[in-house]
Amino acid sequence: MCDEAGTRGRSIMRRSAGVLCVFVVLLMCAAPVIAQQDLEGGAPGIDAKRGKPNTYEAIPVGPFLFTPAIQLNYQYRDNIFFTPDDPVSDSVWMARARLQFELPINESYILFAYTPQYRDYVDYELDDKWSHFVDVLGGFEFSNGLLINATYKYMEGNLENREVDPGGELFWGDRWYKKNYAAVQLSYWATPKNGFNIEADYTDLKHEDPDLWYDYERYIIGAGWLHQLSEILVMNLAYRRTEFKPSENLFFDNEFRESTSDEITLGFRGMINPVLKTEIVVGYRKTAYNIPPEAEGIIPDFDGFIAKGYINWSMGHGSSLRLDLLRSDYPSNFGINANYVATGASLQYQYEKNRFRAQARGRYQVNDYAVPDLLTGLDREDPIKTVGLGLGYRFGPFVSLWGGYLYENRDSTIYRYSYDYSVYTLSLVVGY
Repeated sequence: MCDEAGTRGRSIMRRSAGVLCVFVVLLMCAAPVIAQQDLEGGAPGIDAKRGKPNTYEAIPVGPFLFTPAIQLNYQYRDNIFFTPDDPVSDSVWMARARLQFELPINESYILFAYTPQYRDYVDYELDDKWSHFVDVLGGFEFSNGLLINATYKYMEGNLENREVDPGGELFWGDRWYKKNYAAVQLSYWATPKNGFNIEADYTDLKHEDPDLWYDYERYIIGAGWLHQLSEILVMNLAYRRTEFKPSENLFFDNEFRESTSDEITLGFRGMINPVLKTEIVVGYRKTAYNIPPEAEGIIPDFDGFIAKGYINWSMGHGSSLRLDLLRSDYPSNFGINANYVATGASLQYQYEKNRFRAQARGRYQVNDYAVPDLLTGLDREDPIKTVGLGLGYRFGPFVSLWGGYLYENRDSTIYRYSYDYSVYTLSLVVGY
């Protein structure tokens, strides 16, 4: 078992290349229809929590509002495989279109968006050059205080690894994945200041290479008490239960990675004051794993503080400063770890004046593992440091040019998972 797991460990987790590549482009992208991404990167998408109809420009097509956009992107990356030694550099070309249709219905809406994406390296032969992203959203607001938000997302890609593993253990892998995500949230305000919400979501992920990651299903159900702290700030005291069901992969049946999580959180969303905006959740989570008797005491459960969200300070004169916080357990594919714990923070400064825009970002995150490496016996801890700069100029209402630089360092206690990585990006966005 140890020899097999060691071999597996050497090939597991060649990690987040595509994530960072997509991130740098979208870091700077201001066109509403090709959504700006957060520091964690990921596939292009639409804010599923916006809850209101379109408020920006669009082309009327019958009863629909049509917002098309095209993004053309060039990147130079100096370590495309994220290796600690002998890095391989390459250039990447990417083209992405976005076709979005929205049907406004008074204060409600239904939205459909399709994004095909083509990406290719100059030297490296990427097997799957096409990715596809579909978003279907609905927000329904009723006069009696009931609000229903529904979301469906389909993703088929290969380098957007944060869609497979949101915490960042997986940082390289060019095999395809397919992900289906569906969620519904119901909120009802019984009085002007108090209400409740019920939420449920389902995720189904399939991964082509069981050595890199495993297929899994995840179910979440929750309920909460809503309280209007002020006209612009809402509090949500919530309980959620999560069931995580992974499939077997190359060396493990993964039954020990099956888990049930219970969490209690306190969330705030809205404006703390006229210049401070927040959407943040803090609380406590307990995750229990299906550990066989012979592994009791070796593979631990998770029990502790969790946090996720941001606070944004509008400083005036076009400047803003945003702080993002993260602490959470995530499913792992490293050795016989059932999970790892990610703890981190990022800071972004943004300046806009007329048609000019600039951003500077920094992030520090530590991924911590409880079970030592089966190959070396070493404890694993991955401190990850990221810095990024971006400049953009909007030539008119529909044409923008963006350039960026990103550097990331992962200084793992297990050397084979360490790397330094830089990427330079130039991106042209045409559209709404």
